[in-house]
Amino acid sequence: MEFVELGAVAAPSGVLVLAMVGHLDDIWPSIGERLSDRAAAVAATGGGHIHEWLFEAIAVPVDTDRRLPVLAATQPSPFFGETVITMLEVRLGGESANRLLGDLPADRCGMVLGDAVALDSWVGLSTEPPTDYDNFRRSAANHPLHVGPVEVGGCSVLGIGWNEGDHSMRHRGERAAGHVYPVTITNGHSSGAVLRWDVDPAKVRPEAAIGRRDPF
Repeated sequence: MEFVELGAVAAPSGVLVLAMVGHLDDIWPSIGERLSDRAAAVAATGGGHIHEWLFEAIAVPVDTDRRLPVLAATQPSPFFGETVITMLEVRLGGESANRLLGDLPADRCGMVLGDAVALDSWVGLSTEPPTDYDNFRRSAANHPLHVGPVEVGGCSVLGIGWNEGDHSMRHRGERAAGHVYPVTITNGHSSGAVLRWDVDPAKVRPEAAIGRRDPF
């Protein structure tokens, strides 16, 4: 499997988050909590899954002073032939036990990867532009994989979008239709521990969901 470099992120708070963009900025005020607090609690256990209503994320502990390379495995889309991401990989360094952290849907609004505290200040949909979401979409507009960096809360985070023909953009089912993809930490790479999200679009329509009506 060959990987292409997407850039690098840092997490000076010591907690890295891979999160759905939809509802990132509105769910936490509504429940009286901060994403960074929940993410820190999850990271303290070695990493895991966060799920509040329609928002989901994975949080893991990382070194505060390390730049974390982000790469992607790609292949032609099984639907329209455009090159798409089939696996997202973040090289964390250090050591970690091999484990499944949870699974995530491919949010049709996009995903964001970055520091937990920085993402507390993310400004997304339903507000006046320019917002962090708008900046992400502009940054990613000319990237072949719909990926772009954006400055949030003093940190550079990475936004990850999708082609309209793949992932949740195609079926609009997401978790409600069983369309979720595993996130793991694996060891043994030359760069140390690696966070991987296996988001192969060929697996976008599991057998149990074929023929179901769009739940949205």
